[in-house]
Amino acid sequence: MLRIISFLVVFLCLAACREERHFITDTAYRRTVEEDFEHKKQLLSGSQEDLFLIFNQPLTLEEREALEFIYAYAPLTDLATYGGDFLLKNVRQSLKVRAEMPWGKEIPEAIFRHFVLPVRGHNEGLDSSRFVFYRELRERVLSCKTMEEAALEVNHWCHEKAIYQPTNGRTCAPLTMTTTAYGRCGEESVFALAAMRSVGIPARQVYTPRWAHCDDNHAWIEVWTDGQWKYLGACEPEPRLDIAWFTAPVRRGLYIEARVFGKYKSDEEITAMNANLTAVNVTSHYTDVKKAVIRVVDSAGRPVEGASVEYKIYNYGEYYPAVTLTTDKQGISSLTVGRGDWIIWASKDGKFGFGELEAAHRDTLKIVMDKGGNEKEQYAYHIIPPVEKEYQALVKDEERAENDRRFMREDSIRNAYIATFMTEDAAQEKAKAWGYPFKSFFRYIQAARGNYPVVLRFLEGESGKGEERKAVAMELLDVLPEKDLQDITVDILEDQLEGAFVYASHPRCPEYKTREYRNLYQEYILNPRIKNEFISAYRKVLSAYLNRESIRTPEELLRKMEEIKVLDSINTINILTPPAGVLKTMITDTRSKEQFFVAACRTMGIAARLNPVDGKPEYRVDDHWKPVSFVAQQTAGPKGELMVVYKGKAVKDPAYYTHFTLSRIKDGKARLLDLGSNAQVDMGGGATYSTIFRSPVALEEGSYILVSGNRKSDGSVLSNMLTFQIKAGKCTRVNLVLQEVQETLTVLGDIDTRMKYIPEGKEKPVRIELPRKGYTALALIGVNQEPTNHLIRDMSGMKADFEAKGIPMVFLFPDLPQLEKFSRSDFRPLPVNMHIGYDYQGKVAGMLKERLGIKNGDNLPIIVMVNKKGEVVFLSQGYRVGLGNQILRFMNL
Repeated sequence: MLRIISFLVVFLCLAACREERHFITDTAYRRTVEEDFEHKKQLLSGSQEDLFLIFNQPLTLEEREALEFIYAYAPLTDLATYGGDFLLKNVRQSLKVRAEMPWGKEIPEAIFRHFVLPVRGHNEGLDSSRFVFYRELRERVLSCKTMEEAALEVNHWCHEKAIYQPTNGRTCAPLTMTTTAYGRCGEESVFALAAMRSVGIPARQVYTPRWAHCDDNHAWIEVWTDGQWKYLGACEPEPRLDIAWFTAPVRRGLYIEARVFGKYKSDEEITAMNANLTAVNVTSHYTDVKKAVIRVVDSAGRPVEGASVEYKIYNYGEYYPAVTLTTDKQGISSLTVGRGDWIIWASKDGKFGFGELEAAHRDTLKIVMDKGGNEKEQYAYHIIPPVEKEYQALVKDEERAENDRRFMREDSIRNAYIATFMTEDAAQEKAKAWGYPFKSFFRYIQAARGNYPVVLRFLEGESGKGEERKAVAMELLDVLPEKDLQDITVDILEDQLEGAFVYASHPRCPEYKTREYRNLYQEYILNPRIKNEFISAYRKVLSAYLNRESIRTPEELLRKMEEIKVLDSINTINILTPPAGVLKTMITDTRSKEQFFVAACRTMGIAARLNPVDGKPEYRVDDHWKPVSFVAQQTAGPKGELMVVYKGKAVKDPAYYTHFTLSRIKDGKARLLDLGSNAQVDMGGGATYSTIFRSPVALEEGSYILVSGNRKSDGSVLSNMLTFQIKAGKCTRVNLVLQEVQETLTVLGDIDTRMKYIPEGKEKPVRIELPRKGYTALALIGVNQEPTNHLIRDMSGMKADFEAKGIPMVFLFPDLPQLEKFSRSDFRPLPVNMHIGYDYQGKVAGMLKERLGIKNGDNLPIIVMVNKKGEVVFLSQGYRVGLGNQILRFMNL
């Protein structure tokens, strides 16, 4: 008996010890988290619903501290939409995985806390992926010998599930990637990060907000293994870590950043810290760097303390603020940067100044803040990116061959899953049985991809409720973008349909459905999408709210919304709280409040939107839009007009977000305006000069800058900036200046003009056709690779220009299997003179490597511009956006 009692005592003591183990052993840091947690609790104390009830449950000390950490730094939507139960389940799962995995004990506490525990990677929707991925990956990673091997294995699994394909800018949840089977780089990185964390491998999203040598950005992940961070291309497995298709372009980076959940203490350079995350400068991990020192003075030469210093990269036709820092007492700001050119912009109290930092040649710059926005001045810059560097092949041939073998198997697994999507014949049968027009029915099913059963259940549920209701259901599906059909739920569709159907009896509905007002009805009443938020079920809850409060007009709504408290500090990662969450708390951020207003107006049957230029909420009154503001300083001011005139010949029709942009200067800072962007997908271009400025554009009076740029084949940019003013009631005319690019023709080498390839759909090789005059493009490309997709999109976007030239171009995949995987339907129509095929016996690739000294031949695409003699005057390898323009430019020489 004594033994039993002793055993029980020991057991209880051990249990108590386990329960009392701290999750955060650093006393000072634990105190910081506790203070931030209590501060968050105090901020949300006025919430309609207690968001902290979960802490009344029995929790171990470890669970409580871990959950407090999550609560302290989570954006409001995580608490209001997903809730404490969801977050606690994820905390417990993370602690369980740490105990199970052989590397769990090796992970330092701070690394686990910031890079395994958090549910959120960035601004994606949250889901139960941690549990689902763990079940699929557990046995696979436990069989791995090392942590690095496990990370590589997880990435192979990710490639089985999804590949790169451009989509719109909303980041889907990780589980959606497994049903859609593709995503853009930001989605791939969030997906791979969630998979790594599900098996206890620390991971963080890394990205370059803008490349310096081409117009785009990119995101990937780093994993912590054996005491150090190593990178990999998400869903793009390689034989080892620290290898990816972007190994070459990232060495030309100006700034690379890792985003970390919570307040992160590290030896790494911290560039920002706010209520939700820490920004870490990891540029030195990837390329040669320099410590840039910016000295800010006023017009009298005195140091300016507290000035905002924006480090800007030319990209997408603008000077993009990649990093914003604040000057110290000596007026100094410093940042570790890549060795290329920056535009530095300093501002304070409405005054500003700017200049060019040529980081390849100097590391200091003085900025004089002597401008107030009243000046009309023109500036010209030749902006040069970091130089391209050579690097040695990082893997052996046998490693590459084994990785390629796995790649093909993973492609077959993913394609087998895609083959389970509903066929055209099956869709035709369902459409006929349920009484829907087949063409529209099948379009919804195709767009939904792996989410097609949701669309089916929704349409089946409406098929027996009358023709009028079916018609409204199809109208609703018609206005939804493709991505929404891929992750929407039946509950959300039914909620939105119910609201739309109720509106069908609205007195103004017949008027809105006329041809004159149909676009207003479809886009700004029926459409549940407001901007780039995740669509939620808000019609019923808002309808109940409006009825309960007897709200019938936007004016009554605005008065009632004064009760919703605004706390912008709790949402710094650009993810909104849906309308139901706003009502639950009656506390939110400005942008969520604005979208709440638009959603509520649409629920009342009143057309409402966020203005496409300035983003302010507005509703339709008679035949005009009436703006509203929830921020005093955002009150709309009087307007003037702007007419931009372009008479240049450098570019036929300059594109917004490619060749030029317009920004308004407010409080000394330049903020980009969206002048009618038609970019529906990642890497898309904006509207062109001719479409925007057919007539003057109405803009608020104030100070503006017009930025333009023309990129050369070496990645450098000839850029201009014009500062000017718009005055109320007047039309301002300014000239758009695009400098002509003069490319120097230097023969880089020559190629064999007798080379052959096998065209798409053919079996016998034919000779590569070279032009009688001028130059044409010969390219080696890779299937389902992001750099190649960029190139093909460039070519499709310039279809008419290439067809007008009429010069045959040849684009070759390495072999027949890759050619067979290429799907033209994934892209817009390509130029008819762009011939696609595969490299016959690999001889073209071999010849280019030998004749032109190309290293790392698997870094695709490889593009050469060549003439009839076989003389090569342009060579591009790897990642670069805007190659279509470069190719056309050399064709015109």
